[in-house]
Amino acid sequence: MKKFLGTALMVLSHCASAAAGSIWVEGESAESKTVQKHGWYSSVKTDGLSGGGLLSHWGGETGKAGYQLAIPEGGKYVLWVRANPVQAKLRIQVGEGKWMEPNLKSASHEQINIAGDDKPDLRFIAWIKAGELTLKKGPVPVSVEFASGNNHHGMLDCFCLTTDLEWKPRGVLKPGEKPRHWQIQKITGANLDRWVDFIRPSGEELGWRAVRWHSSLSEAAEEAEKLQRPILLWAMNGHPCGET
Repeated sequence: MKKFLGTALMVLSHCASAAAGSIWVEGESAESKTVQKHGWYSSVKTDGLSGGGLLSHWGGETGKAGYQLAIPEGGKYVLWVRANPVQAKLRIQVGEGKWMEPNLKSASHEQINIAGDDKPDLRFIAWIKAGELTLKKGPVPVSVEFASGNNHHGMLDCFCLTTDLEWKPRGVLKPGEKPRHWQIQKITGANLDRWVDFIRPSGEELGWRAVRWHSSLSEAAEEAEKLQRPILLWAMNGHPCGET
């Protein structure tokens, strides 16, 4: 793998430092890579991905990627990776340390379906805790390999090295980041009419009222047969104040 790592040092800001003692790296930002894209396997939804993209591989040989990081301070780090856990095999080496092969199935956290067509196949990603390691301050290479039995498939959205050993990923929030809270506007006499107009349904939204509804299913079926149209059945059961 050393031939994939002979590149210039990636500064910490390029890696998107999330907090002191933490490094967040986008999978697609690899300094060097030997991967093959596959039309079906790469067709994923990107709105829930960190940075809006990922690194993926599907081919006859092991997929490889290399990164150059700058460790901000020496100490104990935990490595989290957001990768494809389904029938996949991922190998990671940080510096000259041992290759880590996390159990993607049992260690997965926040697994989500990212398939472009929403089908429940291989196209999932999840956070996986790869392990803990002690690192020195300064440059360090990271090597990643996709080596599954099924066309060596693999995906890497991002990975994070952090000194916060208790940190647990939440979506794409980096260590130290908090969910965005939208500011709630106060309702005043000056904006009340505007908010009433905003909440009140528009004419287009009330179009369902123009549909000819039947209270009898047999009448609806008879009309649908004549018009060769489907039936929309809207049924409620239970107490009027708590229909189910």
